[in-house]
Amino acid sequence: MKKQIINVVWILSILTLLSGCSGIQVSQDYDDKANFGSIKTLQWVPNDKQIDPKASDFAEKNPLIAKRVENAITNEMQAKDYKFVTQNPDAFITYHIGTKSKIRSQPVSTSIGFGTFGGGSFGGIGFQTSPDVEQYEEGRLVVDILDTNQKLLWRGTSTTYLEDHLSSEETTELVNKVVKKLLAQYPPGAQK
Repeated sequence: MKKQIINVVWILSILTLLSGCSGIQVSQDYDDKANFGSIKTLQWVPNDKQIDPKASDFAEKNPLIAKRVENAITNEMQAKDYKFVTQNPDAFITYHIGTKSKIRSQPVSTSIGFGTFGGGSFGGIGFQTSPDVEQYEEGRLVVDILDTNQKLLWRGTSTTYLEDHLSSEETTELVNKVVKKLLAQYPPGAQK
């Protein structure tokens, strides 16, 4: 009986970890005629050429988060052998950030309990059928790569659940995870 209990707890732990990893959703869209192989250097889109919602506006209101996002994007792209320059780039890069309030409900939840009473072992499974409704914030990060004429070549989009009251280290870790997963899609065909 103890071995079965340990196996159930182990399986539930693994499922919890896997569901936590899947909280970051990513997608991409791109110009299928673009030559992504010719892009070796990048430059941040200048403030006066940004479109709404502008990264520069976000950075003005949220300088600490903006710095984390810019550092994460720079680090990921440099790890892919792209070089950031201040003039004559092969392409431009920028980002957009937003949040949206969402509601989710979980119609049925399960719990498992084990215990002992009077020398005997007991176990049980409980089901809760009333829906749990919760409001949460969903963060959205969009990274754009544009050609030298400011034409959109590639867009990566990521959404994730935002937790309240994260520490500075936890925020940095979340930003790095989101950016890493998002940019794993670039260039198109990189994740096959």
